Amino acid sequence: YRNAIKIGGYILKKFSYNISNTVETKITTPPFWIDMPILFELYFYNQLLKSNPQYSKNIHYQFSTYNNSLDILISEPGFEMVIDTKYKLKYQSSEVHEDIRQVSGYARLNRVRKELGFENEEHKVIDCLIVYPDLEAPQDQDYTIEYIMEKRQELSAYHKVYKLGIALPIIS
Repeated sequence: YRNAIKIGGYILKKFSYNISNTVETKITTPPFWIDMPILFELYFYNQLLKSNPQYSKNIHYQFSTYNNSLDILISEPGFEMVIDTKYKLKYQSSEVHEDIRQVSGYARLNRVRKELGFENEEHKVIDCLIVYPDLEAPQDQDYTIEYIMEKRQELSAYHKVYKLGIALPIIS
């Protein structure tokens, strides 16, 4: 319930701790009340589920082990990968090595390897993907796992570490 209580606090702050203010048609919300990295993570996860209903049981959100929480783990045979979302525009032109070490570390966890069925395949390397917002990505982007596998870009300095820019939703 930790996240629900946290979000409830944000809602109360939005309405100045007075729920009767909900009748207002326009309320100012300071941007620092919105946890954009979590919102981006949930947005991508939702798009992934909507576009891949046949794989939904193999798309794990917040897979946890030893106080590590992976953003997304895909355990579908043939598409196994650890996905970490990063709300950073920097990935359009470069990469953040600390983020790459983090996602690579997740792929080495024994519980992750076991979930993917790789516990007996000592030399198997798990794909790692960093998803970031891309202001130039098409709004009608495809989120199927097949599309992601095709469009991801390998980071040249790393083995089996990829990045993929996705469009941010635009409210008009």
